[in-house]
Amino acid sequence: MCGVSIVINRNDRNDDEKLIIDSLNSKISNRGPDAEGYYFGTNFAFGHRRLSIIDLSSAGHQPMLRGELCITYNGEVYNYLELKQELEELGHGFVSQSDTEVILAAFQEWGTDAFKKFNGMWAFALHDASKNEIILCRDHFGIKPLYFTTTNSYFLAGSEVKQFTAIDEFIPRLNKAVAVNFLVNGLLNYSEQTFFDGVRELRPGHFLRYNLTTHQYNVTQWYDLESAAARKDVSYPDAVHAVGELFRNSVRIRMRSDVRVGSCLSGGVDSSAIVSVIHKEQIANDDFATVTSCYTDVRYDEQVFSDQVSKQTGFRAIKVFPDLNHLLDMGDLDKMIYHQDQPFSGASHYSEYKVFQAASKEQIIVMQDGQGSDEFLCGYGEFYIAYLKELISSFRWMKAVSVLNEKSRHRKINLLKELLSVGKTIIEPFVVQLLRKILNKKVHPWLSEKWRKIAYDSLLNFEGGGVRELSLKEIQYSSIPYQLHSEDRNSMLFSIESRLPFLDHRLVEYGIGIPSEYKIRNGFTKAVLRDAIGELPECIKRRTDKMGFVAPDPVWMIQNKERVRKDLENVVSSMNIFSNELLNRFDRFTKGELGYEPIYFRAMAFYRFCVIFKIRVD
Repeated sequence: MCGVSIVINRNDRNDDEKLIIDSLNSKISNRGPDAEGYYFGTNFAFGHRRLSIIDLSSAGHQPMLRGELCITYNGEVYNYLELKQELEELGHGFVSQSDTEVILAAFQEWGTDAFKKFNGMWAFALHDASKNEIILCRDHFGIKPLYFTTTNSYFLAGSEVKQFTAIDEFIPRLNKAVAVNFLVNGLLNYSEQTFFDGVRELRPGHFLRYNLTTHQYNVTQWYDLESAAARKDVSYPDAVHAVGELFRNSVRIRMRSDVRVGSCLSGGVDSSAIVSVIHKEQIANDDFATVTSCYTDVRYDEQVFSDQVSKQTGFRAIKVFPDLNHLLDMGDLDKMIYHQDQPFSGASHYSEYKVFQAASKEQIIVMQDGQGSDEFLCGYGEFYIAYLKELISSFRWMKAVSVLNEKSRHRKINLLKELLSVGKTIIEPFVVQLLRKILNKKVHPWLSEKWRKIAYDSLLNFEGGGVRELSLKEIQYSSIPYQLHSEDRNSMLFSIESRLPFLDHRLVEYGIGIPSEYKIRNGFTKAVLRDAIGELPECIKRRTDKMGFVAPDPVWMIQNKERVRKDLENVVSSMNIFSNELLNRFDRFTKGELGYEPIYFRAMAFYRFCVIFKIRVD
C-alpha cells in the first residue's frame, strides 16, 4: 500500500519535474513511510511513497522498471502468486517476490487485458516507452484512489487531491454541484467530479491512456459490473456453498502479507465472519488481534457481540472508546477533513479513524475489514422495501405477505403494524413533497435563494428499482464509493493497509447474480452469507439489527450546542450558501422542538473544508 505521484509537462520541457514531483510526493508521506522513489522520463516524472507489505527488500522498491515499462503503483494484487506461476510457464522470469513485478510481466504478456486477470485493489501509472504513452488504471470497485487534473503547463495525477495544491498553477475552486449534493443528500464520491472544480477521479474499472507525443488522453472502461454479474439459476444450497467457498478464498488470499495482520471487528455479521474464518482456517499470524470501536452509550455499542467472537476465537481484543469531544478539543475534525480531501456527514467516520489509530499504536500494518457485503447481500433496510416492491410488481403477493410476516416476527410486532410501517416508509416522502407544494413551503429552507436554485438544477437521486438495480447503484454510485474513500484515508493516515474480502469481484458478481430471496430469507438479511459461514457465533448469525461504525451525533451536538452554534454562525455569516434558517432549526433542535438533521454536521464540516483548503466558492 502506497502513494503515487505523476507529473507530465504539457509544454515538452524538462526543467522543473524534479521540484514538482518532490512537492506532490511530500503531501502523501503518510501513505508510504518506508521508502521514497522517483523516475524521470522525457517530459514526465513518476513519484512513489512505499508502505512495504509484500517483499520488504529493496527489490520491491518503486517506481519499478521492467524492459520498456515503468510503474508507480498503490495497492495489492492478491492473486499474484497464481499469475506469477502462469507467467513463468509462458517464459517470464522474476527477480523479486513482489506483486508489482507480476503486474509489469502481465502487462508485457497481455497488455490492458491483464487488468481483467487481476484480483485485488490498485491504482497505478504505467509508462510504456515502446508506445510513448502512460496508462493510469484503477481496480474493479475503486478501492484505491486516483485523481487527475490539468493546469496551463501540466497534467497531474496522484493518490490524493491535496497533492495538487502544492503547485502554484492549481487554483482550488468549489464544484458547486458536488457541494450541494453533499449538503442536501449527503452524497459523496458518486461521479468522476470532486469538490475541487477541474479535478476528476478516474472511475473504478476504467483506465486512462495518455499520449506523450500529442498530449491527448482518453478514458476507457475495462470492467462492467452489470455485465459481469450475470443472473444465476442455482438452488439455495448450491448458492450457500458457492458463497462460502468464494468468501473463504477471498479471506485466504487477503492474508498474504510479510507484515503483521489484524482485523476490524464491529460485532456485526460481516467483520465477525472474517475473523471467524481466519480462526477456523488457521491462517492468522501469531500476534493477530482485532480492534473494536465502543461507546459507553449502549445504543451505539456492540461489545456484547464482539466479545462473543473474541471468546470463540481466542484472538486478542483491542477496544477503543472514541471521545467525540476530541473532534473540537483536539482538532481531530480538521485533521480528518484535511486527510479526507472533502467534508463528511457525521461522526461515524471518527469511529473508523480511532480504530485505525489504535491499530497503528499496536503496530498492526494490515487490517481486514467488512465493508461491502451490505450492498450486494441486502444488508440495508432499503433492500427490504425494494424486495417487497419486486414481489408486488411481479404479482407474488402471497410471498410479499410472507416476507412481511417474517419481518414482523423478528421485530416482535403484529403484521398490521409492520404493514403500516412499510407503507409509511414508501408513501411518506411523496406526501411530504406534495404538502410542501400545496403549502408553498420552501425545500431546503436553510439554503440561500441562490443555492436553492443550484440545488434545483443539480440534485441527483440514486434510489429506486428492484434489489439487483439497487445493488448496482449502491456499489457504483451511492454507498460503496464514499465508504471506500473514507476507509482509504482513515487507514492510510496511520500508514495502514486496509483489505476488504467482501469486495473480491468474484464474490460481488456472484452475490448480485443470485435470486433476491436467497439474500432476504426467513426474516433475515444476508441469509445466504449467514448460512454459508458455520463458524459464526449463533447470537451474531441470528442478529436482525445492524449498526456498523456509528457515533452518537445528536447527543454530542446537544452537549456541545454552544460551540456548534458558534461554528454554524460562522458558516452563515461568512458564506452566501446558507440562510439564517440553519440557526433557527438548530435552536429548535437543541430545545427538543425538532428532530436531529444531518445538515448541522455537514454544514460545519463543509465550512471547515473550505477554510482548510482555501477554496474559492464564487
